[in-house]
Amino acid sequence: LAMITLFSGSLTSCGDFLDIYPLTMVYEDNYWNEKNDVDQIVNGCYTRMESDDFMRRLFMWGEVRSDNVGRGFHSDYSSSSAEGRILSENLLSTNTYTDWSPFYSVIDRCNLVIEKAPEVAQKDPSYLESDVNATIAEVTALRALCYFYLVRTFKDVPYYTNAITNDEQPLNLPATDGTVIIQNLINDLLKVYPNALTEWPRQSGQDVSYARITQNAIFAMLADMYLWIGDFNNAALYAQKVIDSKTTYFKNNYSSLYMVDGYPLIPDNDGTLIAKGTAYNLGFGTGGGPESIFELDFSSSTTDGSKSNTMVAYFFRSWFKYSDDITTNMGYFAPAEGLWTEFSSPTLFLSSQDSRIRESIYVDNITDASTPYINKYTAQNISFTSSDPTNSNYYTYRMSKNDANWIFYRVSDMMLIKAEALLYMMGDDMNTAYNDSLGREAFQLINAVADRSAVNTSSSLSYASYASRTLLISLLYDERRREFLFEGKRWFDLVRHTIRDGNNTSYLVNAISSKQTSSTATSKFGNYMAIYWPYNYDEVRVNDNLQQNPAYQDSENSSYESTK
Repeated sequence: LAMITLFSGSLTSCGDFLDIYPLTMVYEDNYWNEKNDVDQIVNGCYTRMESDDFMRRLFMWGEVRSDNVGRGFHSDYSSSSAEGRILSENLLSTNTYTDWSPFYSVIDRCNLVIEKAPEVAQKDPSYLESDVNATIAEVTALRALCYFYLVRTFKDVPYYTNAITNDEQPLNLPATDGTVIIQNLINDLLKVYPNALTEWPRQSGQDVSYARITQNAIFAMLADMYLWIGDFNNAALYAQKVIDSKTTYFKNNYSSLYMVDGYPLIPDNDGTLIAKGTAYNLGFGTGGGPESIFELDFSSSTTDGSKSNTMVAYFFRSWFKYSDDITTNMGYFAPAEGLWTEFSSPTLFLSSQDSRIRESIYVDNITDASTPYINKYTAQNISFTSSDPTNSNYYTYRMSKNDANWIFYRVSDMMLIKAEALLYMMGDDMNTAYNDSLGREAFQLINAVADRSAVNTSSSLSYASYASRTLLISLLYDERRREFLFEGKRWFDLVRHTIRDGNNTSYLVNAISSKQTSSTATSKFGNYMAIYWPYNYDEVRVNDNLQQNPAYQDSENSSYESTK
């Protein structure tokens, strides 16, 4: 029998994420016999993650509700579309982006591999125990990453780790407390990380370790998860493991002059030792740069069957020739209006020469912007040959297909995760004196990230200006915003800040009020649970064990809000 589910979007219904074919019943006799069978399903996990519906949710869940993103200029944009309603905080359970099935589809595959891989090893003598353990470590991490996104988005979600192999298994699962899920994920990762590969074999001279789960990728997830649940000592510990590993890599492969303040960061705005824009070009242009820890790899080839990153082309901007109407190539989203003025009057960025302004945002006119769009990921190369971003020599764009990789973790993320952990290890007094040793160490990490993008690699930050932990934490979150603009992290940062404030939403409300003109859009966050997304309407309807998020009470007659 043919495999009919693993290489397709096996979850076709918006209603029941477990409404899938029993994946092993349809080919039990003809499959799971050799290592190649397992490898195909593992590769299918990555392929599923590169699918458009999965990719769109990475951005929709992690970025669009934040203060970073506003409406774009695509001619088909509609305020009544699913995207438009999310932008205006008119989020209902019928919105198509509440459908979580793309993530559970990956989880299903991972669960199946974990169950079947040991059985395959008994049939295929070439499939060694070390190979099996490495495979299980890899898919355990992919499963953990998917659950981590679900918990950060919905808070409490159905949680299962068993493979679905027959239609008699109970499917109507209740939601498990998100904190419990994350602790389980941490325990799983701690168990398997010793078996994960430290790097993957090189192919054609290219380092492909960034495109598959490695031990460093697992350490990065552990640091992020520990930070989320408030275990700051372990968050700092695992972030430092990655920093140490990358520092060794840099020292073995680059001159110390190509590091920043002793950290494994490529200078981006130097212009003397390295061309300006080098860090961007390696990380977001070519992809798989030396700072990368884990990212999805989208090939530039148009003949090898590889997928295009259509999410970036659809949401940010496509330079492909769709029509003579330029507005059809504009993205559905653009930088929030408060970011347009950063070129002429920086308030978020440390100066108008911070390279991240030009790398993240394009405006048609520096002094009077009217058509901005998200530049990060759409530009393949930034030359910094001119101070005028309208200069035709300034950017090179992806013209045949969007092969931009999507980055989950890179070195600066680990540095800022450790900095945040250190700041919360200082104690409960938000007015702690600025000369606290933990505060100084955190500042050094933040400052190094800022230095990398500053003119001549020297930021304007001064430790003496941050005389309390409150000011240092504010600096930390501002730096995370500067560094990770449009990378699907900002909304999760705002949610985490809310949790750390004892579920006080003031910081989040203040942030998004810069783009929300309606008081209704911000007043809803008087209910703390509104920072999370509602469960999909049909999911609640068919699963009587799943109780809707109390912040969202929708009409029984609501209709689906779909994309245009």
